[in-house]
Amino acid sequence: MYTPKIAELNPEAIEAIKEFEKKLGDICLLAVQKNEALYVLEAKLESNLWESIELVYPEIENLKAYYSTEDEARLAKGALKNYLIARKKHGIIKRPIRVRKIK
Repeated sequence: MYTPKIAELNPEAIEAIKEFEKKLGDICLLAVQKNEALYVLEAKLESNLWESIELVYPEIENLKAYYSTEDEARLAKGALKNYLIARKKHGIIKRPIRVRKIK
């Protein structure tokens, strides 16, 4: 699962963020370190149409679509496929699932 890390900021960057927050009004900005990549699990809805699994399977509680490593994403994909196969009798449609790298 994707766990963001708090960014280490110098005083100038903190001040710039505070000024921008003042311009935005009632909004608080968070600074996190960038990952090299992020991986998302997507389900195929139709030809060339893929959507995040969180949106395709809203009835599955605590389903996460984003992962910080490819290994975590592939393990989650396997577990989700097994779950969908087991729940097929209960009306959940098993769709093709892919892991996509996001930069």
